[in-house]
Amino acid sequence: MCIKNKDKMAKTNQLILEILNAEKERLFQYASYRLHDIRDVEDVLQNMYVKILDHPDRFKKIENKRAYLYRTLGNECSDLLRNKTKTQFIGDGIIDSHTFESLQPESFEEEFTMINRLLSFLPPEQSETIRLRHHSNLSFQEIADVMEVPLPTAKARYRYGLEKIRIGLKNMNLI
Repeated sequence: MCIKNKDKMAKTNQLILEILNAEKERLFQYASYRLHDIRDVEDVLQNMYVKILDHPDRFKKIENKRAYLYRTLGNECSDLLRNKTKTQFIGDGIIDSHTFESLQPESFEEEFTMINRLLSFLPPEQSETIRLRHHSNLSFQEIADVMEVPLPTAKARYRYGLEKIRIGLKNMNLI
C-alpha cells in the first residue's frame, strides 16, 4: 500500500513539474514585468513552487491549473510589493517629456521600462489585465479566473486600459 501511494505521489509530482516547466518562461516574464527586480522575481517564483509542491493533492484538484499558477504568482508578487519597505518608481519624469525617438526601444530593458511607464498611468486592474494578456498570453477567460472577476469585466478592463494608453499617446502626438 505504501509503495502504491509513493508511486501515485511521484506521478503527481512529475505532472506538476511538467506543468511548471511548460509555463516557466511566461511565469518568469510575468513576474519580471510586475516586480522589475530579478532577485525578487526569483524569490516569488521559488515561493510559488514550494507552495505548490508542498500541497500536490490540492494542485491536482485544480481545474484550470494555468490560471491557478498565474493567480498564485500574482498573489506572491502583490505580497512582496506590499511588504517592501521602500517604494520603487518606474521613472521620475512623466511621459510628456519624451520624444517619439526616445520611446523606440533599443533593447529589452528599454522596452521593459517603456511598457511599464505606460502601464503605470493606468489603474492597477487595467494594467494587470494588459500584462496577463500580452506578457503571459492568457486568454480572457484565464485572466478572469486569475483576477477572480466575470469574463466581461476582464474584457472591459483590457479595452479601457488600451484605450487610455492610445488616447495618451495621441494627445502627445506619438501615434
